[in-house]
Amino acid sequence: MNTETQQHLRRGYIFAICAAALFSTKPILIKWAYQYGIDPTSLLALRMGFAMPVYVILGITLLRRSTPALSTKEWAGAALVGIAGYYLASYFDLQGLKLANAQLERIILYAYPTMVVILGALIFGNKISRNQWIAMVLCYAGILSIFIKDLSLQGEQVIAGAGLILISALTFAFYMLFSKGYIDKLGSLLFTCVAMASASLAIGIHAGIESVVNPPAPFELGLELLGIILLLTFGATILPSFMTSEAVKHIGAANAALTGTLGPLMTSLMAVIFLGEVFTWMHAVGMILVVFGIRQLGKK
Repeated sequence: MNTETQQHLRRGYIFAICAAALFSTKPILIKWAYQYGIDPTSLLALRMGFAMPVYVILGITLLRRSTPALSTKEWAGAALVGIAGYYLASYFDLQGLKLANAQLERIILYAYPTMVVILGALIFGNKISRNQWIAMVLCYAGILSIFIKDLSLQGEQVIAGAGLILISALTFAFYMLFSKGYIDKLGSLLFTCVAMASASLAIGIHAGIESVVNPPAPFELGLELLGIILLLTFGATILPSFMTSEAVKHIGAANAALTGTLGPLMTSLMAVIFLGEVFTWMHAVGMILVVFGIRQLGKK
């Protein structure tokens, strides 16, 4: 492997690790925001509303420099992938976090590479090896360990919360599986702008409809809540979204998905310190099983 290739891969892994670290703060910030009485849809709408101008301005700037020769169908495909990865995944995640702890949320989302493997087998006919099956069994055994403990601590609401977060992980796996082709055609920056702007528009429409059909409870957008939302927008959304796309560009979707080992560890530490969540031996065993399983999954 020559020096240029090594530097190319190194940049990809740095982007992936930094993205995982920033994304790991997301459930902590969301849990903080919920303490101010805001509902999931309003939080997501404000988060994406603040982010959208950045993506639109940058996207227009990039298009002025060079317009890719894509068909209308390909532009629509990039937008739909973005809606799956950043609207649907975020919506189900925020709904799940109302019911489940931050540690369970992060460990379920961290295991989304198993879903990438499963979707690859179902959609593209990729063969799942014996080692991959073993790795996935380890992952889901680890998730089950944390889920059982949280169920005993929080009650039946954890079932619905975990289910919503699993759906979030599945939609993000879909995003990771299909984003690479569009990143190759559009470039990572422009694709991220298209994906995030599309997701922002989708949640704006969703929030507008929900405000009419099922109005949320009122909340006060004070300075503290506004600060949390801005941190969530720029620190846990905009920066890591660009970093993820750059990581996929340099090292591919599979490797980008497998370099976030620090994510669950950082989230657990912050959840214990800032949210007062419990960390037991079952959480430790579950985390070890999931992290080990994901690393095994990516060895080939």
